[in-house]
Amino acid sequence: MVNKHYEAVHRYDFLTEELLREEYEVNGLTDRKIAEKYNMPSRTVVWRKRKKFGIENKCKGKSNNNASVNRKFNISKEEAKKLLSEGKTFEQIAEIMGCSIIVSKKRFKELGLCKKQGQFSKYQFYDIELSNEQKQMFLGSVLGDGTITVSGAYSCSHSTKQIDYFNHKRNVLKNLHSDKTHKYSHNYDYLKEEKESIHFTTGCNKYLYELREIYYPEGIKIFPYKYLLEHLEAEGLSYWYCDDGCIGQKAAILNTYGFPYEQQEMMQELLWDKFGLATTINRCGEQYRLRIGVDYYLKFFSLIEPHLIPSMRYKIGL
Repeated sequence: MVNKHYEAVHRYDFLTEELLREEYEVNGLTDRKIAEKYNMPSRTVVWRKRKKFGIENKCKGKSNNNASVNRKFNISKEEAKKLLSEGKTFEQIAEIMGCSIIVSKKRFKELGLCKKQGQFSKYQFYDIELSNEQKQMFLGSVLGDGTITVSGAYSCSHSTKQIDYFNHKRNVLKNLHSDKTHKYSHNYDYLKEEKESIHFTTGCNKYLYELREIYYPEGIKIFPYKYLLEHLEAEGLSYWYCDDGCIGQKAAILNTYGFPYEQQEMMQELLWDKFGLATTINRCGEQYRLRIGVDYYLKFFSLIEPHLIPSMRYKIGL
């Protein structure tokens, strides 16, 4: 009985260099045709042809054609140094060379003139001690649009119409991220329009890692009443409202749709116990949200106003 491992490793040994050259160079079969003829994966043919036997590829595919075309964008080291000394950007250099920015950078890298960027590590911010402002942002925003990943990073998205607020958040957290953002568009059927949003994620941090366990004890976001009773301040409340709140008719609304009814009752308790704000839970379609009514909404606005950036003051009617 043949050893199964030996059989698996050596089952294509019949495709010798002589047979492969005959099929490829004499009969003119492509890698795919050879694979079909002998009932084997194309990658096996490619590996044996190029890696094992060193047979040159004469049937250029799209990637090979592109490589050949891109290779024509050459530049001497002296010319490259001259462009750099003139302060040219890679965008300008690409235009001069008549190629893409990627190709121009590749040529400069081959010439040893393009520094290799160090790989960003999401854990390089792990031990940074956070300010109270940063902690309050996290405490409030995670109740709104923000999320905390399983590895302890903060992530949020906002409409580009709120770019000032988005940039404010990034600036407050500037020592926790690599300054990369991502724009994307999505359609809302009920609005019959496309909206553009912008997104960023911080690096991982030990405080956020601990906060993840508090807000997501079983993988689903909850309202941690006891923890917030001790730690949430008016500044954190302002981020909660800016993320997920809106002004109503003589009222302030917290759009708490994502939380179960019983957890919204806990929110009511917290707002009363911590800030002396009475609220009601209002039904909106099949969901519920919190409403700070006529007797308390001005008190609520006075609590959060000192912490609002100018572009978000419209949320309190200013």
